Order: sequence, then structure tokens, then C-alpha cells
Amino acid sequence: MSTRQLGNTSRSIITGAVSGFGRGLAIELARRGGHLILSDINLTGLEETASLVRSAGASSVKTLRCDVAQLTDVEALATAAGDDPIDLVVNNAGISCGGLIGEVPIADWHKTIDIDLWGVIYGCHVFVPILRRQGRGAILNVASAAGLLSAGRMGPYNVAKAGVVSLSETLSAELAGTEIGVTVLCPTFFRTNIAVGGLFADERSKRLAEKLVAKGRAVEEVVAAALQSVERNELYCVPMADARWFWRLKRALPGAFRTMLTTFDKFVYKKR
Repeated sequence: MSTRQLGNTSRSIITGAVSGFGRGLAIELARRGGHLILSDINLTGLEETASLVRSAGASSVKTLRCDVAQLTDVEALATAAGDDPIDLVVNNAGISCGGLIGEVPIADWHKTIDIDLWGVIYGCHVFVPILRRQGRGAILNVASAAGLLSAGRMGPYNVAKAGVVSLSETLSAELAGTEIGVTVLCPTFFRTNIAVGGLFADERSKRLAEKLVAKGRAVEEVVAAALQSVERNELYCVPMADARWFWRLKRALPGAFRTMLTTFDKFVYKKR
């Protein structure tokens, strides 16, 4: 498969475009002159993103309310895209969830998996056949290093993001030999508001998540890495060096990796 360039003729669909990675990605694609279809459940925030995107130089912008946990909403998003070819589908919408297994309410498990995993499943289910028919394009599924590393006190989030990684790997195998690329983004912490609206079973988990996010990398760095991986047709995008090293350690020395995670968890929560 040849490399691709996302420039002023590209059409991109982004879910969860109100803030964080979704908004940052939309602005970067707008700077390149791209055509954008943006969605979220927050219409006020979505219009703010649309205004920023127009100012950044987008060739066109369309907005649509979409709850990715509802298949009919994702189908409506595909309908709104029309018949013009789609270059990039970004399954980004998500929420955070923290706490010990057994303490996280089952309702929070359902909500996290509905949005973070089923939202991506629906996005792939609806848009991959479209990309197959047009014979080209790319899918960017936003997972997390949590889906690779499975640290404690993040059960629902880990499970959902691990599912997104597995889904992306499966899809990549199914699309091998075509002009359709698949990339799964697995960052560690970067500066977004994901922790603010997250679901947390205890205040300590919430405070720790907010602190780690606040100290994270700039969203622009993650956007640049993700687009580079998409354009190079790379399956895995793991932008942060710490995540890459931990992932290598987990595969090479799983026992040592588990000991390290356990020690870190005890240290962090003892201090708090």
C-alpha cells in the first residue's frame, strides 16, 4: 500500500470533535485545507469547534449530533457524509472511568463500554463497507496505552480500549492488500478534559487522573504523531516513549512488568 497525504482535497469524519484530540485533529486538518464532517453529542461545543476549524482554513465544515453508542446515530453520520469519497474516518469519542473492580458501578461499566468500545465497533461496521466500495481510505481508531498495559484501577477503560486495539488488529488483517489503512492510536496522558467528565468510583482515582492529564503532553504532539502514522499506513501509533518501553517490557518480561505495575500502584495510592 502506498503512503497517503491528507491535504486540501481530503474528506475526514471525526467523532468526539468537541475538545481534546478530536478538536485538535480537526484544527490540524483544517490548516491543511481539508473538508471536515464533525460530530459530538454536545452541539454547543461542536459549533465552537466548527468556528475554530473555519478560521483555521477548512475547505468545508459540516456538523452533526451523534451519540456513538447508538448505531442509528452513526448510520445517520454516514448518510450526512453523502456520496463523495471519504479519506479518513476517526473513531475518537470516548470517556474515562476509574476505580477498583467490584467498586465501579455496573452502570459505569456499561456506559464506558457502550461509548469507548461499541462506538468504535459501530464506526467500523458502518464506514468500512463504504471504504471498501470506494476502494481506498483510512480508519483511525483512538484507543489508549491503557489498552496495551492494563494498569490497576482502570478496569472498564482498560477493557474497552483493549477491545479497540483488538478490533483494529483484526480489521487490519481483513483489509491487508487493499488501499484501506487502519491505525490504532495508543497514547498515555496528554492534556485534554477527559478526566473532568469521567466516571470514577472514588475521589482518589479522580484526583490522580486529573493530575496525570494536567501534566501530560500537548495535544498537538499527539495529533501530529497520529496523522504521521495514518499517512505512513502504520497499524500502531504509540506516541509516548514511556508507553513504548512499557509495552516492550510487558511482551518480553511479563512477570517483571506485572511486578512493576503492582509496585507503582501501591506507591501512588499509599502516598495519597
